[in-house]
Amino acid sequence: MSSSSKSPTRLADYLQNLQRFGIAPGLERIRALLDSVGNPQLQYPVVLVGGTNGKGSTCEFLARLLAEDGNRVGLFTSPHLYRWNERIRVLNAEAASHKSELFPGAVSDEDLDALFDEALPYVEAVAVSPLGQPTEFEVLTFLGLWHFARQNVDVAVVEVGLGGKWDATNITEPIVSVITHVALDHCDRLGNTLEEIAHDKIHIARAGKVIVTSEAKPAVLQVFENHCRHINCEIQEVPATGNMDFQQVNFATALTAKGVLCRSLHWPSDSKSMELLVPGRFETIRENPRVILDSANNPDGAQVLAAQLQDALSQTSGARLILVPGILQDKDYAAMIEVLAPLAEVVIATQSDSPRAASASLIAAVARESCGHVEQSIPIMAAFERALQLANSNDIICVTGSFTTISEIERGDGFSV
Repeated sequence: MSSSSKSPTRLADYLQNLQRFGIAPGLERIRALLDSVGNPQLQYPVVLVGGTNGKGSTCEFLARLLAEDGNRVGLFTSPHLYRWNERIRVLNAEAASHKSELFPGAVSDEDLDALFDEALPYVEAVAVSPLGQPTEFEVLTFLGLWHFARQNVDVAVVEVGLGGKWDATNITEPIVSVITHVALDHCDRLGNTLEEIAHDKIHIARAGKVIVTSEAKPAVLQVFENHCRHINCEIQEVPATGNMDFQQVNFATALTAKGVLCRSLHWPSDSKSMELLVPGRFETIRENPRVILDSANNPDGAQVLAAQLQDALSQTSGARLILVPGILQDKDYAAMIEVLAPLAEVVIATQSDSPRAASASLIAAVARESCGHVEQSIPIMAAFERALQLANSNDIICVTGSFTTISEIERGDGFSV
């Protein structure tokens, strides 16, 4: 199946109309929605995962680890790469072992529309109340949490959308909370310092429970410790082992969170290893030349990506990097390019079809400051095809900048999305 196939659903049409409402922090609307159907989010244990970067991978690893133990696991993540369905998944041991599916266990179009049809009267009732129209993310969170109860999951792994304190997912009562790490992002909403952002994110912790973190910066940990001391929450730090790369840290975080959860619920738990592959996170989709898709969308993510690219380049003699960046304008695209462009032999600036996309010309202008060969090409597949033209068989092509950018790359046959 082609990666560009995005089957339309009634929900997709509805959500498209909601995008104009943007982000509206607060728990009142999601609380009203869930109250109206009997608070399904309280019918199963929850692990709530936040952080600036790495939370999606950590959720994926944790859900698969739990599913491989024979549990029925709800997995709610955002954003999606190709289809809304990806955000709401139910994994069992069989689904977790699928290698040919990018998003095993994703809710089907038919089930998603049926769920939406049943949920719509409740959404509309809140919309006409003084609380106002639920946002796109609130509707999806409502559907996901309700779907998990209807599917009788044993546990749900839920990814925070933005921040923590006022994110719709914080309506859950997690048995275990997780914060991967904290970096500067969404500063207009969360704060202009690491400490301010940490203070928002730590509100996913719960009194009498445990929060797991792989954060190591002393100033951030101090914020965590102050808050957790105040609410009587235990902090468990993920032990650093050697020179772990970013995905290895995420896996270690998931493994630690699983151990805490299983002890809390008196479930058996065996330590496991798995292939550290998550769609869109330093994902190789072809070889000769090697093509890597990475969803890094902020300077912190760009730093991680740069380290991974440097390592990959060092492993292949004579390999060059051809960078194809398409970044959102409301992100710090200049800082990202300043990190990534010096590694590249060629930069082909592009832009996605998102209305938030920074123009290819803006990206190219920054890239020219640190790379001698810079081109512009739109749409993204044209930029990718140009990269293939320029690449030698041992080169690396990296398409990056946002989920919207990498979602426009055709994967070809062999994968079900």
